[in-house]
Amino acid sequence: MIYIVHGEDFSRSRELVLNQQKKLGIESKKEINIADTSPQELFDLVHSTDLFGGSTFTVLNVSKAGRMNLEPFVESFEKLPEKSIVVILSDKVLSSANAFIKSALKLKAKVALNIKIPQGNAFRLGDALFNKQREKAYLELSKLMSEGVDPFEIFSALIYGLRSVTHAKFNSPSFAKAKDFIKQKTQAQQKNFTEKQLVDFYNFFRETDRDAKIGNLDLDLMVPLAIEKVLNS
Repeated sequence: MIYIVHGEDFSRSRELVLNQQKKLGIESKKEINIADTSPQELFDLVHSTDLFGGSTFTVLNVSKAGRMNLEPFVESFEKLPEKSIVVILSDKVLSSANAFIKSALKLKAKVALNIKIPQGNAFRLGDALFNKQREKAYLELSKLMSEGVDPFEIFSALIYGLRSVTHAKFNSPSFAKAKDFIKQKTQAQQKNFTEKQLVDFYNFFRETDRDAKIGNLDLDLMVPLAIEKVLNS
């Protein structure tokens, strides 16, 4: 049996592989990187049995396959012994043009796609910040940082939040045209700040953005400094 497990949520993919091995009751597992083997070596490995003639469980990691010709590897799987289990594993999404995906039906392979769902949300961070919810703001920031979101992307969301609150504070024409739920949210947020404070935020955000872009400020400090500026106002 062949399984194709791919997608950015590699920890989930690893978990699926381990669970399948346990479910099948196979004790030994052999994992190889496709860049370190050949179709013939893979053929020999997959068609082997353990010392007691039991099933084999082979994991072929294709994450670093790059532009390798995968067709010979596909061919090595076409006459897979019944007792052999092969997991084709990738830490990226395999496209429909990938040789393994194209051959999935022919190989009777089961395909599992594990997409990594982002946990952080820069706009949620902005909402928490202008609601002056320190703990929630830093929780969102930690999620974003762990997912490797660009600091400038996060900072842009904070600027958007500041702009929305300012429109509400000054009752601008764009605020009048906003949807009701946005009006309610920003109307509540603007009560946390004076007009002078909002103007001060704009100046601080502009200077912080400039300093980060010209290299006078560490990128890792850009967002925390903006957060503390608002929370301590």
